[in-house]
Amino acid sequence: MKIVVENTVCLNTGDAAILLAIRHILKAVAGSDPRFFIFDSQPDVAARLYSKKDYPDLEFHKLLSESIFKYQHGRGLKNLLKPVYNKIILQGLRWFGSSALGTFFSRSDRRSLDIYTGADLVVTTGGTYLVENYNLERRLNQFRLDAIFGKDPVFFTQSLGPFNKSYNRQELGPIFDRSPLILLRDERSRTHIQDLVKDLGKCHVVADAVFALADTDRIGKSLASSQPPAPTGRVAISVRHWNYVSDGEGGMRRYLDSIREIATILVRDHDKEVTFVSTCQGVPEYAHDDSKTARAIVAELDPEIAKHVTVDAAFHTPDQLMALVKGFDFVVATRMHMMIMSLCVGTPVLPIAYEFKTKEVAKRIGVADVVLDIDTVTPEEAREKLGRFAGNLDLYRQTSLQAVLEEHASAMSATNLLAPLIDGRSADVARGIGQGGEQRAARLGDGKHENETDPVVEGSRQKDREQV
Repeated sequence: MKIVVENTVCLNTGDAAILLAIRHILKAVAGSDPRFFIFDSQPDVAARLYSKKDYPDLEFHKLLSESIFKYQHGRGLKNLLKPVYNKIILQGLRWFGSSALGTFFSRSDRRSLDIYTGADLVVTTGGTYLVENYNLERRLNQFRLDAIFGKDPVFFTQSLGPFNKSYNRQELGPIFDRSPLILLRDERSRTHIQDLVKDLGKCHVVADAVFALADTDRIGKSLASSQPPAPTGRVAISVRHWNYVSDGEGGMRRYLDSIREIATILVRDHDKEVTFVSTCQGVPEYAHDDSKTARAIVAELDPEIAKHVTVDAAFHTPDQLMALVKGFDFVVATRMHMMIMSLCVGTPVLPIAYEFKTKEVAKRIGVADVVLDIDTVTPEEAREKLGRFAGNLDLYRQTSLQAVLEEHASAMSATNLLAPLIDGRSADVARGIGQGGEQRAARLGDGKHENETDPVVEGSRQKDREQV
């Protein structure tokens, strides 16, 4: 079976964890022999990080919407003509198919188009990339290509919306309607699209896909033990820079000061060794490096405290990161998938939310009363909630880990929703290609707004988006 997974950014370990979870869930439905064709923003780097030796069933390709289309930046006539070029390419593919436009595409693009033609299933990866903090045009272009090739993508577990811009609502409605299955991480996301989807019955709220990777045996043994795990004396902290924090630079300073307070208290009052480690680091080609933020925090620590604080700036695959966090008493996590991967191996987490998705997970795992909000956190609040969490660690561990087992079951329940799609997949894998294919595509827009931008800090570079 050939499965396409599109819109991934695997240089982000959290995003890679989503991919591996999708792979795990789909193998549970389709058996052990599917081949996964991953369409990523930076496939060459992703292939280096996730080599064929270790991941023989993964094959990385450039995301087609970023490869065959041109996007405006800068000035000049050439820049102004890019929307015209994109419209010609879309119309040509819609009416004549990829073979007739071969001279427009590179060999690798032609290979990618052939993969789409022969795919049994197309999945748009889980995460948080359909939100209006980001320019959605590349995502929309990818969905337009899916439609041209008669591939109605399954939306894997998403946090999305709200969609307030009329253009986004106009374009996403038909795309959601064409999808056979939309998986959402929270009821709030379902509410965000309830007036955009004609058939809400295909929209299902299930746990984040990464919970499918939970080590249920390890967690079960921990819950069954009459004694809490022996302390290791080590705590991990995951941080990030966040462009959208309330109060701008002042809000970011308040967040950094709060993390500095947490690290100080852990060392001074709890006799812990602190390690900063995160899901976005150690990859020079990626736009984000959380270790830079960590180093900025450590640089302003009291020297006596700093002696007991280290920054692990290396890249870690999801498996490596989960193995690492087994050695910590708990994790203070800003990155949501740092939180989930820690929980998956039985390590409790004090979360810091930068989007609603983290608060939703915090509710479900029983730590809503101690979750910190990046928009409002102060050193005083951080001190109080850390004290409450650390002082009742065994209770929070038991509550959270019991919830993780439930989240694991919820994530794996996607197999029941996917099975009919896989069992009943059409043999006509090339439907909708060539003349008249636009009838399959419903109304996908004419591209007139394709360079309409959202307010994205540091420009609208796609690599700057936050995927998970």
